[in-house]
Amino acid sequence: MAQPDSLVDDVTTETVTSADGTPIGIHCLGSGSPVVIVHGSISTAQSWLQVAAHLAVHHRLFVVDRRGRGLSGDAPEYTLGTEGADIAAVLARVTESTGTVPALVGHSSGAICALEAARRGSEPAALVLYEPPLPVDGPVAGEHLAPYAAAIAATDNDAAIRIAMEHFIRIPAAETEAIAATPLWRQFLALAPTWTRELEQIDACASAMSLYGELTTRTLLLVGEHSPPHLVGASDHLESSLRDVSKQELTGQAHFANLVDSGSVASAIDTFLCH
Repeated sequence: MAQPDSLVDDVTTETVTSADGTPIGIHCLGSGSPVVIVHGSISTAQSWLQVAAHLAVHHRLFVVDRRGRGLSGDAPEYTLGTEGADIAAVLARVTESTGTVPALVGHSSGAICALEAARRGSEPAALVLYEPPLPVDGPVAGEHLAPYAAAIAATDNDAAIRIAMEHFIRIPAAETEAIAATPLWRQFLALAPTWTRELEQIDACASAMSLYGELTTRTLLLVGEHSPPHLVGASDHLESSLRDVSKQELTGQAHFANLVDSGSVASAIDTFLCH
């Protein structure tokens, strides 16, 4: 059996065109039943390639770079609808190229985009949602979006990300400092400007949450044992409203288990998809 690190070395790329003409880049690896992965905020497909490499032992992986990042282009208009259309284009291409409808995995805001794609008519074989930050108990950004946007406008991305860690992701200051001491922080800083428009759309999606509950796709909710309460609460909301849903806790993990324990995340996804 191939090892995950060797599979990462075998990644190929391709591009699909979304409904508005935006090119969407995809990283492809492995063989078997198809799985599409959509990353979260302030990240790119790279943040899920290790998970994908574990899954690629049994699956054909298509890891998307969301618009405005990585291999993908961008457009002036941005809504959750455009993100949903991007995913729909990828799902259609994968279905055509493999002859099989893929499963769809979404992390954080990427999980909201996955829900939006399904709400708008995409029909993945299954859904895996890892802590979508739905505004269940109020806005995710709310009054803190303005100072975040101001920090971005002043090109003080470090201040912006610290606002985000405290008020959007809502992790302890000590955890923020630990992340700031890693190379991951530089990636966060580089991608910080992409987050403003996402947060506006996330806070605006409250009106669609009841519609997400009408989905009938078989769904797995992944939740970190130590994740912030608002993210756990959002998954609890989905667990109570989706028609065909199960939930698995990632023991000892929080919101970024894809980065720190990729094997366990992949194992949870694989177990769900294969049963």
